[in-house]
Amino acid sequence: VYHIPLLSVMFAFMLWIRTRHWERFVVDGQVLFSGNDAWYHYRMVEYTVRNFPATLPFDPWTGFPSGTSVGQFGTLFDQIMAAAALTVGLGSPTTEQVRMVVLFTPAVLGALTIIPAYLLGKRFSNRTGGLVAAFIFALSPGQFFTRSLVGFADHHIAETLFMAMAVVGVLAAVNVAMRDRPVWELVTAREFGPLRPTLIYSALGGVGISLYIWVWPPGVFLIGILGI
Repeated sequence: VYHIPLLSVMFAFMLWIRTRHWERFVVDGQVLFSGNDAWYHYRMVEYTVRNFPATLPFDPWTGFPSGTSVGQFGTLFDQIMAAAALTVGLGSPTTEQVRMVVLFTPAVLGALTIIPAYLLGKRFSNRTGGLVAAFIFALSPGQFFTRSLVGFADHHIAETLFMAMAVVGVLAAVNVAMRDRPVWELVTAREFGPLRPTLIYSALGGVGISLYIWVWPPGVFLIGILGI
């Protein structure tokens, strides 16, 4: 189990480097955010906290003055933050608690992405290869790093995490299918025992893809990539 403490250290490093200046976002006792989109998601979370698990269906301030449906902007992302705020606030979070949850969520989700990164590396190699992939991932700069910093509460980091999880699930399903080599005759004969592992892992892969699309509906393009 040597990979577990090593992954834990890398997770802690990723979380630390993304949150080490969090106090700069607290000005005169008020929690602020980085960029416009973080404020948008904060409004969505405030609504979801009061109407959990429902999210704001229509926003007059997006595409003002006509407004627009807001389902394409990360429903699951907002629900995750609202659930975390409700947990922290024991069912009745204060405004400050909601803002602190929104502040730290991108850093936590960014650090958690190291888990599917390790699993992907392990899938194509072994545990050592997975750890090398996770280590390189932990040191990666660029857009993934900047969009997972504390205060940058936008849906992009949730996209990265859930798409990686979806790909891990699909690869696991393909691996099990290649191992068991299920045939259609088992379905027609209603012999589902040999099909059970393939069906279970396929369902898990489908759930992973569904969660990713729930975070970002245009991510349906991933299904097209898998189809090709």
